[in-house]
Amino acid sequence: MKVAIAHDSITQLGGAERVLEALHELYPQAPVFTLVYDHKLKDHFEGWTIVSSPLQYIYNFIPKLQYLLPFIPLSLMFFNLKGFDLIISSSSGFIKNMKVPKGVKHASYCHTPTRFLWLDQKEYLRREVPGFLRPFVSLYLKWLKKWDFKHAQKIDYIWANSENVKQRIKKYYNRESEVLYPWVDLDKFYPTTPKEDYYLVAGRLQAHKRVDLVIEAFNKNGKQLHVIGTGRDEEHLKNMAHENILFLGRVDDHVLCNEYSSAKAYIFPQEEDFGLMPLEANATGTPVIAYAKGGSLETIIPNKTGVFFEQQTPEAIIEAVKQFENKTFFSEDLFEQAQRFSKEQFKARVQQLLEKEGLV
Repeated sequence: MKVAIAHDSITQLGGAERVLEALHELYPQAPVFTLVYDHKLKDHFEGWTIVSSPLQYIYNFIPKLQYLLPFIPLSLMFFNLKGFDLIISSSSGFIKNMKVPKGVKHASYCHTPTRFLWLDQKEYLRREVPGFLRPFVSLYLKWLKKWDFKHAQKIDYIWANSENVKQRIKKYYNRESEVLYPWVDLDKFYPTTPKEDYYLVAGRLQAHKRVDLVIEAFNKNGKQLHVIGTGRDEEHLKNMAHENILFLGRVDDHVLCNEYSSAKAYIFPQEEDFGLMPLEANATGTPVIAYAKGGSLETIIPNKTGVFFEQQTPEAIIEAVKQFENKTFFSEDLFEQAQRFSKEQFKARVQQLLEKEGLV
């Protein structure tokens, strides 16, 4: 069986690219079709056959994919997928809408229905689009939404990255899907250092990540907090933080692993589609204090691998920290939970789904 893989864009190394990596390990001869490819990452993808769209010519000079949004639907028509038996796409955007020839099966791994179309359109327009352009962009997004829905109906099999996303796929695309959880890198994240007296929050420092709530909470309770990450809210967060809060900026995986390992708990205050970082923390022997919504409900076992707070408020986080400090967590439980989301489990589930659908 001749397989091709498709991925929205290869411009960073995140959770979606881990999914891509595991799919490519299953089918190492498969070419990868993508809208654009940042050649700064060429060492990571050495030996891969990567085919980008005509947008690559523009991206080489203007490396901002969001500026190329109007041209994406047209660019997807230029991929030549003839001769393949199966296309596996990995998408939270539009690569799933590529034109697949008749007779070729298409299985799409959906990280989430396109966020700025279906979930956060008002926020996207406010944050990313100049005021004078918003009426025109709104009209385009209205058309793009219809186009996205229409093409979602053409996919043969949809895999959701969580039960949370499965519900969204049903709500927005009116399609059924099978859950295929992403994987945590257990070769990178494992216990490395003894516990110290601080809590950890990490990720992009942007408004929707709600790190501000964690900082407010630790300003009040006075406990030590380490903050990892950078982003547009970084200066604002630094200005509001007291002396008990340490900002470490962007760090590599080795430092992140050490920070996870030494922390008393990892704090996860946002709602995510799935959320890998709580599992990375578990893999290093660290429990999690998380907002009880979204993907966290599928990765955290209450009072066994972490504790939840029900409201996104500093007071709720303070109370959750108090509850956490009165509980005992066992490293065996944390490791066992992380193992459930290993790369081996992910690849086995892909094979299981392909067999179920008669594709292998």
